[in-house]
Amino acid sequence: MGIIYDTFARFAEKTPQKAALITQTTNYSYAQLREHSDKLADLIADISTSRPRISLLCDDPFETAALSFAIARLDGVCIPVNSQMMPEQLLQGWKDTDTTIVFYDDAQKKKVAALKGKGPLFICTNDLESHHSSENNEQAWQGSDDFLITLSSGSTGAPKPIVISQTVKLKRAEQAWRMYELCADDIILCASPFFHSLGQRLVFTPLLLGATCVHIHPFTPAKWIEAVHQHKVTYTTSVSSHLYALKDQLLKQASKIKSLKTIVTSSAPIDVHFKEQFFQEVGCDFHEIYGATEIACATNLYPRFKAEKYSTVGHACENVEIRILDDNGQDVPPNSIGEIAVKSPLRFEEYYKKPELTQKSFQDGFFKTGDLGFMDKNFFLSYVSRKKDVIICGGINIYPEDIENVLSELDILKEIAVIGVKDSLLGEVIVAICVADIPCERELRKIANQQLAPFQRPLKYFFVSSLPLTPSGKLSKQALRDEYTPQNTDWTMALRALLYGK
Repeated sequence: MGIIYDTFARFAEKTPQKAALITQTTNYSYAQLREHSDKLADLIADISTSRPRISLLCDDPFETAALSFAIARLDGVCIPVNSQMMPEQLLQGWKDTDTTIVFYDDAQKKKVAALKGKGPLFICTNDLESHHSSENNEQAWQGSDDFLITLSSGSTGAPKPIVISQTVKLKRAEQAWRMYELCADDIILCASPFFHSLGQRLVFTPLLLGATCVHIHPFTPAKWIEAVHQHKVTYTTSVSSHLYALKDQLLKQASKIKSLKTIVTSSAPIDVHFKEQFFQEVGCDFHEIYGATEIACATNLYPRFKAEKYSTVGHACENVEIRILDDNGQDVPPNSIGEIAVKSPLRFEEYYKKPELTQKSFQDGFFKTGDLGFMDKNFFLSYVSRKKDVIICGGINIYPEDIENVLSELDILKEIAVIGVKDSLLGEVIVAICVADIPCERELRKIANQQLAPFQRPLKYFFVSSLPLTPSGKLSKQALRDEYTPQNTDWTMALRALLYGK
């Protein structure tokens, strides 16, 4: 049995009746979660003739947690996917990860109906009672480090399947336990989906510690505040877009969140003024981290440094090394901007079946993040921007090239550039700047709705006579970001009202 399952099972034996997972409708004990995990493991073992590679196309937190432990028990491969992805995107992801079985829920039945017969075996989590499996099936497959594969945001092209072993996943949880002094008495809130690395972190961190996970989906400020208040939540990590949405509520309803000992912000930096307000007005400890799915948390800004270092994302975590490199791969002096490179014992194993990409991502054992930043003389890291062309919207990495390739199918479109524009609700929003003889927004939106997942569809379309170029004649997306970012006075106001009622 795998180390992830063994660690969880010890607490299921020690405190079987303790609440393991609290959802918006049901409380599940450690015993209930283990029992369901074991039934799923027996079922998977019965129907698998080779090492199972299982995709999770479901959003139910009980099913995703139980399935992940069942897969760990068998030493199989767990591949969570974003349920908003289009059928063609899902098929591409399953092909690139050699998925053999897909577990899905009722909400995905229509999508799955169009996919059956085109690849893996499909099993509905709502029909599990009709499946009869052997009891105490001890089948397990040994000898591989690809326990968890996180796909890079469900891109329309070939995704980057990020492979993490069971051992590293446990060590990542242990890192959080140490940094934030967590214990089995903690109540940990998860408001992120399991396909996202943060959602995985906030499920495994409590359940491998014998603590309790409180899960809300979908996120709203009201649900978040009420969950903290009702269940006496003590710790959580939030993507920055959630914190911006929560800002007023946190400050106005501080009395309802007094149980919180620690809040950590992740996924994208928050602005300095907002960070100052948190330090000054929210009673609990507030940390900011920098990291990536490939390397976990690389830095942490502790509250004790809030006075003089609040504009940074902290210094390197335990056993983590950071370098700032120029375009030639050489170290730059303190306070000079370069690419952030990280060496960590918590690094991923590889990009699945992409050895050349894996090799190119490292230099002397340091993972090149594609982010720009600088370190001061005291080794505190400041994040500046991304070197690689990635948009982070609502905590999800989105690749502009994928969107550009799809929209370019429209014949009357001559050129297109997709960029991320800073936004107070989502961190960034997707904007398409187009060159065409006539405006064609309606046609572009139709293509986007048909071929792109909802999180990939541009919020705004602009039509111009030409796109800006660099002195070397290349497209300058930085010039576009500089031009269109000031125009975002509040483009997501309607979305905020729809989601959060304000």
